[in-house]
This record gives sequence, C-alpha cells and structure tokens, in this order.
Amino acid sequence: MNGGALRTATDDEAVRLWPVVRRALLFDSAEEYERFRKQGPWRIQISQNGTEAAIVERWRDHLDILAVKGLYCAEERIGALIDSLASVAGAQEFGLLLSPLVCADTACRYEAAGMRVHTEMVVLRAAREPKRVQPPPGVIIRPAVPGDLGALVTLDAACFDEFWRYDANRLTRHLEEDRLSVADEAGRVIGYTLATVVRDSPTIGRLAVSPATRRRGVGEALLSEALRYLGRTCSGTVSLCTQQANMASRRLYAKAGMRELATRLVFLVRDVREG
Repeated sequence: MNGGALRTATDDEAVRLWPVVRRALLFDSAEEYERFRKQGPWRIQISQNGTEAAIVERWRDHLDILAVKGLYCAEERIGALIDSLASVAGAQEFGLLLSPLVCADTACRYEAAGMRVHTEMVVLRAAREPKRVQPPPGVIIRPAVPGDLGALVTLDAACFDEFWRYDANRLTRHLEEDRLSVADEAGRVIGYTLATVVRDSPTIGRLAVSPATRRRGVGEALLSEALRYLGRTCSGTVSLCTQQANMASRRLYAKAGMRELATRLVFLVRDVREG
C-alpha cells in the first residue's frame, strides 16, 4: 500500500509504532525508545496513512550522515521511502543518507533509489563453547571504567577510519549501558571489546587493539573473554558483523570458533546534495 510521503510521527503514532520497533530489537526498552523520540521527534517518520514508517539518527557525531535504523514498508516501496528520507536528510542539513544493514540480495531496491554500496559485511556466529585464552604477560583484562574514556576515544580513532570510529558521546553511552572490557598494560589501555545483549540476543559490537600491540594475542584474549561473558549471561547465540575486506579480523574470529554465514550484508549510501 502506498502510504504517501513521510512526516514526523505524532506522540500517539510513535506509541503505536513501538511493537513493530520492539520486534526489530532497535531499542532495549520502551523507555529507551521514548527517550530517543523526545531528544529528536523528527527521527521517527511515518506515512500519511500510518502504514509505513522509518527511524533515523545521526550515524556519527563527526559526520554529516543520516542513518536509517529501521525501515518499515513493503519491499516494492523501499525506493519511495528512501526518496522521502533523502528529503528529510537534506532538511536536517545532512549530506549523506545511509541505508540500514541489508541483505545483498535486496540491495537493488536501494540502488534503484540512487544509493550505492558503501561497505560489504560478513556475519559470524559462535559455533562452539569458546576456550579460555590468557592475555600475554603483563596484560590484564578488566571492566572499563569512566576514567578510561579518553584512552578509549584515542584507541578507537587509531583502529578505525572516519566512517567507523566512535565519538566520545557514543563511547560514554556504551560505558553506561553495555559491557566494555579493556586490555590494560601497565595502566595503559591497549585494546577493548564491546559486548551487548538485547532481549537475549548477544552481540560483540567492537574489538579493537592498538596497532602497536597487535600480534601478541591481545585480540584473542579480549575476544575469548567477551564470548565467555556472553555465554554466561544469556542463552542466545553470539553474533557479530565485520567488513568483508577485513581478512585479519575474519581469521581471528575463525580461530575463536566462529563461523561465517552465507548471507552477505551491505550498507548503501546516497548523496542527498546531488540533484
């Protein structure tokens, strides 16, 4: 059904949308969803007749990219909603619109709306109980604390390019809401992992090791600790995504017993400043 152009959802419409959003595991709770809405009501978009919707947010604080967190419509309507969201992005002074992470098989719907593939991703799942891997001598793995924030920001910038790196606000939120563990060598943070659980769906969202301290087993130890923690915390199968071109990380995950799924995912991007 053609729901018409998107617009900012009213309070009542946003509440009615929650069951759909909940199933997509975009937010931990209705309270988190409500905080998100109040901080920027325009980020919840709905069609004129209420049958189609989208949730968007800034991808990174330092980039002018508007990311689509969720898109709720029939497959044949994807292009129309992307066009509508491109207008939203332009009105909010973003330069680029980023798609959700979608199966490569359906990317053509987004490409027809003027998007191009930005990054190809691989999905991995834990295939067996992870073995315990000890960190190298002189390195300990411990929970991250607020005092680590500056070191985490610096480390993240050293490990990831502009598109992927986290800002201080994002890392602060993860420190408060999720589980960050760090590899500490003589009081210096040389690596970290981010482990999250959303309604019994465990995910490793980050694994970073300082370039100067790689190939010492720090990454293996961090990964092992995160996998074991998630295994103790919930019954779901641990999953993660990594860039298809990142062969080093894929080898590390395979060594830890994780298996790659046949499904390939992609991010697509559209320059809303063009035409």
